Amino acid sequence: MKETKAKAVDVLPGDRLAVSEEFLPGPNTYDDSGLIRALRAGSVFKDAKNMEISVKPAAEPEIVKVDDWVTGQVEVVQANSANVHIYFLNGKPTYKDFSGMLTLRGLSGGGRGARRTTPVKTGDIVRCRIFSLVNGMIHLTIEEPDMGVVYALCGNCGKPLSRGSASRAKCDECGNVEERKLAKDFGTTPIEP
Repeated sequence: MKETKAKAVDVLPGDRLAVSEEFLPGPNTYDDSGLIRALRAGSVFKDAKNMEISVKPAAEPEIVKVDDWVTGQVEVVQANSANVHIYFLNGKPTYKDFSGMLTLRGLSGGGRGARRTTPVKTGDIVRCRIFSLVNGMIHLTIEEPDMGVVYALCGNCGKPLSRGSASRAKCDECGNVEERKLAKDFGTTPIEP
């Protein structure tokens, strides 16, 4: 299939591209009573072999998928979940306004009668895996070893925490120790709020 770019013509949604007698509407175009118009902003392409005209979008939409990993800041923590505002998608900054629900069920340790711990706290920077996109919601998990809190501040004095042990972070300033679900590289990641 030979496609040719039509003289580097950039179009906006609704712009007239051709009449339906000349070309068939292709991707990102539509037929409006005999006029083929652009559906998205981008560059026009004409396929002379198939007599089709299409628009290559100027920018592809950023779409999250299951198994992508994200980095964001915990905004709200509840008993079994936390809301995370997403700033990075697969290690690259995202400027979309994505938020996800981090599932905390099963991460707070122990069974019945066990002391309850908090795997994340408000303000923590966390790396999570997307495990589901049901009902228009981004569902996140931190169960993998490289997922979890990558940066946190002391709840006592507000200074950055450093790794104390596998599940404890320590404040070098005041000596406060806090439990979290820490990522393997906690404290070494250069991400700060």
